[in-house]
Amino acid sequence: MYTLMDDVHFENIERYTPTEEYSSIARRLLPADWRLQPHGFWTQCRPPGWQSRSHGWKIHISSIPENAEETIVLACEEIAAVGAMFKFCSDPRMLAMSLGKGWSRFQLGKFITLYPADEAQFLGLLEQLHLRTQHLGGPHILTDRPYKGSSVVYYRYGAHAEGFRPDIYGNRQQGFRLEDGSWHDDVRGAHFRLPPGCTDPVDHLQNAAADPPPADILLNQRYRVLGALKFNGTGGIYHGVDTETGQRIVIREVRGFAGAMPVAAPHVLLGGIQREARILQKLSGTGLVPEFVALFKEWNNWFLVEEQLEASTLWDSAMDFYFSEELQTAADGFGRIREKIIRIGEALSIIHSRGVVLRDLTRSNVMFTATGHVKFIDLEFAHEIGVDDRWVKGWTPGYASAEQRASRRPTVQEDHYALGVLILDMLTFCASGLDLARAQIIDGKLPQVLADLGLPAALRDIVTGLTDPDADRRWDIAMALEALRRIETPSPRRVMFPSRQELLAAPAPMPATCKGLQHILSGLTDYLHSVADTGREDRLWPAGPQLFFTNPVSLQFGATGTAWFLLQHEGHLAPEILDWIQNRAVSERCPPGLYSGIAGVCLLLLQAGRPEAAMRMRARIAQSGDAQTTPSLYFGAAGQGLMELHFWQATGDSAHLSAAISIGERLLENSLLTSQGRCWSWQGKVFLGLGDGQSGIALFLTYLGVASSDARFLRAASEALDFDISHGVRVAGRLFWKNLAGAPANASNSPHTRFGAAGIGAACLRHFAATGEVRYRDIALECAYSVRSRVTNKLWQESGNAGFGEYLLDMAHFLRDERYANAAFHHAEAIAQHAIPMPVGMAFAGPAHHRICNEYSVGGAGIGIFLDRLLKRSPRLLMLDGLLDRQSGWAPRSA
Repeated sequence: MYTLMDDVHFENIERYTPTEEYSSIARRLLPADWRLQPHGFWTQCRPPGWQSRSHGWKIHISSIPENAEETIVLACEEIAAVGAMFKFCSDPRMLAMSLGKGWSRFQLGKFITLYPADEAQFLGLLEQLHLRTQHLGGPHILTDRPYKGSSVVYYRYGAHAEGFRPDIYGNRQQGFRLEDGSWHDDVRGAHFRLPPGCTDPVDHLQNAAADPPPADILLNQRYRVLGALKFNGTGGIYHGVDTETGQRIVIREVRGFAGAMPVAAPHVLLGGIQREARILQKLSGTGLVPEFVALFKEWNNWFLVEEQLEASTLWDSAMDFYFSEELQTAADGFGRIREKIIRIGEALSIIHSRGVVLRDLTRSNVMFTATGHVKFIDLEFAHEIGVDDRWVKGWTPGYASAEQRASRRPTVQEDHYALGVLILDMLTFCASGLDLARAQIIDGKLPQVLADLGLPAALRDIVTGLTDPDADRRWDIAMALEALRRIETPSPRRVMFPSRQELLAAPAPMPATCKGLQHILSGLTDYLHSVADTGREDRLWPAGPQLFFTNPVSLQFGATGTAWFLLQHEGHLAPEILDWIQNRAVSERCPPGLYSGIAGVCLLLLQAGRPEAAMRMRARIAQSGDAQTTPSLYFGAAGQGLMELHFWQATGDSAHLSAAISIGERLLENSLLTSQGRCWSWQGKVFLGLGDGQSGIALFLTYLGVASSDARFLRAASEALDFDISHGVRVAGRLFWKNLAGAPANASNSPHTRFGAAGIGAACLRHFAATGEVRYRDIALECAYSVRSRVTNKLWQESGNAGFGEYLLDMAHFLRDERYANAAFHHAEAIAQHAIPMPVGMAFAGPAHHRICNEYSVGGAGIGIFLDRLLKRSPRLLMLDGLLDRQSGWAPRSA
């Protein structure tokens, strides 16, 4: 949704300008004094004098493109007669998007939403709309109840006015106040729900709380559903068993629509699954796709049943190319990669010989069995050459050739291009950014990765040959495999990643390196000045999509992080920038958290020369107490405590130190001391790491212990670090962490700042500096080893090179060893490959690499803050390391 309007930046869908197909009908049928207001995805229609209720009964009318205009005609005629506010999906493009795979399944089908003034109007409209639309059909609406079995008229109880409050992470939670003043979250789920004390006036006999799902689901009287693998807007994917054969199966669902329609089933909803079934049958016996079992319709939905594969995706197995053992050689890694590519290429040639082009050859859709056999899955985009005159107009970002993006008739050359991208992705994991930054990834990132890993440079020739933009010059599979087989295997003595002995072996930066990084910083600054827009309410700088469903000023995703880079790099901020941020840092939109809300803004204002405004905001946080609902550093009490210590350092007012001590004491009271150490839970979960977990709390308690000279806090910090340390996971000799205590074995292992080694190491290192306890220095050294390699597709503060580099600079500072700074420069050189030239200056992409992002956590601002610190050797953002440096008698003690 946020990539619809701009190929370079994420953009708010509310700024979309709709076409007139539907609004012209509404204007023609509604009275002249009604107000029609296009608002991006929705167009709102208000009668004169309308006063919105905060909550009440709502009516949804479902539709599909084939009957949308007739639906809006009938609805407008009935609504105009009674004068109720409503909104409709703004135009055919928005409706088509809302029926697509990427849409929320809880919002799918909601073409028109009505807000009746009272229960009597609600019941009257339900009946009239039902009578007028009985001949129409539309998707079933999961969140609602159908009225009298209607195919298109549904209802639920929920919010009318735009009532939101932020959760601790800044996410806007829609809801309303009940009669007793308590807040009720207006949850959209897979079943009808009612708030406490509310009864259904349509059917008092139905369960007022929910419509429970059946305990046992048997489809087509044969296929038992055992569980869901995933859901999307158009249906779900389930695993189950064929009760007749005992075979394990996968069931793919496409939600259809109810009602007897005179038109054929819409291609966008049902044609895909029927085509996929046909192609599976065509490829049956090749052993390269799941075997087809059945295709059938039950109720309104279609189900494709296929063999369940015992295999893992290329994405799941790709880490084995690099992390099968600690000292894996380049020869072994290249051998694994070459074998995979050859098997994929040979299998793809067989698919093409059957007259099929896959058109979605991605690392998630290529699987390998335990015996090494290739399987292709998810044939949603697949096409039968010379058979089907229609094809899916879609693609996976980065993997599609220009001709596929232009929706030209499919050819095997599309798969040749995708094979080249797949090889690129196996090596760099950056394929999704190819459309935005092709030159940076293929000409910069790829050669650097190959050199770092000791892999043959000729692999790049294969990638460039297969991904030639000109389909006539593009390599075919045979050419690629022939070139691959000719490549000489690397030396068996070359290790892919730096060994422990090479932890500090990075060379000192050349003057040209520093000059290049300074050029990037200047370009980033110029770009940010060129795109700042104080005339907008929703954002100041382009950022990731999280900005649009959190708040515009947070440190994590909003303007505060970007402004902080400019302040750090240039030494000042324009008054209009500070005004914009200050005016939007309100508790109605922002939680109190350090990363998610007002506490982060406070510290920016304090550092930028607005202490009075910062003090007022700080007082609001302290008075509300909301910051202490969760214990974490990024979002809760530890972050508020760190904020108070910053105020104490800046003002010298001991009241702030006292406030921090009070927070620390409450944290101790609310903690749990276990055999593994001290921990805090949040909503039944015990997080690990710096951002949400025990190490972040330990960091605050370490600073507090030094500031207050209270050994209780230092002891508790030790215990909290011990808890996180006890949950470390060894992968190929390196120390990583999961994000939760008790996480399943297959959960991700992270080296990153928020959850992993870079963040936990930063807390351990500072605790060593405060206490001299060598075991925490030793863990810090282990963490430095875990982040030494710069080969990653992540380049930001919260995850990736910038966070790794920040940590290595910490090591250089506290261990007084410049070789760690050299390793940080090594990471900076990796980041530099991703700098994208812009019309003014340069910028960096965010997660998935397909749009420019400028926030602190996963965008250019965080990268800029690291690069600026690297060149200036300034203190780390938000840290209070001056407390540790000034501690009387401090010196790292040897083992």
